[in-house]
Amino acid sequence: MSTTGRTRVAGVLGVAVLGAALVACGDSGGGSGAVSLHFTWWGNEDRAEATQRAVDLFEERNPGITVTTSFAGYESYVEKLSTQVAGGAAPDLIQMDTFFLREYAERGVLMDLTEHVGEAISTEHLPDTLLEGATLDGALYALPLGQNVPALVYDRELWDAAGVPAPEIDWTWEDYRSAAERVAEETGEAGTTDFGWNSDWFDFWLRQQGKSLYTEDAGLGFDEADLVDFWTVAQDWVREGVSTPPETTTSVNGALDTSPLARGQAGSEFNYDSTAGSYFTVSDDMALAPLPTDTGNGGAHAGASSLLSVSSRTEHPEEAAAFVGFLVNDVDAGRALGVSRSMPVNGEVRAAVSGSLEGADSAVYEFQESVAEELNEAPPPPPTGASTNKRTFTRIYDEINFGQRSVSEGAARFVREAGRALR
Repeated sequence: MSTTGRTRVAGVLGVAVLGAALVACGDSGGGSGAVSLHFTWWGNEDRAEATQRAVDLFEERNPGITVTTSFAGYESYVEKLSTQVAGGAAPDLIQMDTFFLREYAERGVLMDLTEHVGEAISTEHLPDTLLEGATLDGALYALPLGQNVPALVYDRELWDAAGVPAPEIDWTWEDYRSAAERVAEETGEAGTTDFGWNSDWFDFWLRQQGKSLYTEDAGLGFDEADLVDFWTVAQDWVREGVSTPPETTTSVNGALDTSPLARGQAGSEFNYDSTAGSYFTVSDDMALAPLPTDTGNGGAHAGASSLLSVSSRTEHPEEAAAFVGFLVNDVDAGRALGVSRSMPVNGEVRAAVSGSLEGADSAVYEFQESVAEELNEAPPPPPTGASTNKRTFTRIYDEINFGQRSVSEGAARFVREAGRALR
């Protein structure tokens, strides 16, 4: 997901052969031959329905294996998973976020999937960059469940009414500001949701300038001046009524029910394209556009919207690995899942699914196709401490937004606290 929530903390086997192998494994796992796997993930009811369709298909093809599922909203999921892991009761199959993949891998919570590659798991049709983003010190700790891309989500009807043209690749920050100003003038609401609250958008802004939030050796990839520049721009837009006011922004956490765009309080906002389905439940006039840039580099990359890992303590590693491979690589599983976790990462599955997409799903596919040539390589997994820094970034920006701290004071404080969190 990748969501943008504040606590956020990337060869298909023959069915008959796979089924026979798994039944045999099940026989060795417990006297009756029955194997039970627990799969836990974050999401909503729409994702639950799609996931259950894929689970039913897996169970149908693999008699003797039962997959029970549970899910929750992102923040609740992260909190519960932490408790389960601490108590030694991690589920067999864990939906991972890149922000805490490294932490759990380094703590020994996750199984290295490498030994299952070529058997239960194929990586032949998966993007190398997304696989690299799930690999640490040569060990593959997850497979990407979906591919998402950062985007500007905007209300096309509002923009048309304001006489603002649709954004195109290489549009600038000044273009965006002018468009947001026009929308604000025409509607009386903000032209965009204040983007200063989320470290993700700072990271993409940095990448447009050849920098990044983190370095490959787990340090900070920017200095105070960079953050001062970013937050100064964000605050200028707020003061001029282009972005949402502090009392609106402070409640934003990436979920639809806190989205100013969805609530009619803004004409656009940054998010990941994997969230398009939620926006389209509000209005069919929502559209996706590339990020603005002043450098010709949009700073964006295709990342894993979520990842699927196996617990190192599972009693059924072969069956769990087979489920991971099935969910990512099987065409029928891909059709069942649709784009509930954004676009399929397996090229063959994506091609099979693309022809039947409609509405928001079609919009995501077309958007990703339109920006594919502009995307950068995906970075390695964020360092341990990144999820803490995400919360810190938001907290300090809130203080700036409500006049409790200057931009320069806030930037200095974040650099200090973020550096300590990474040690």
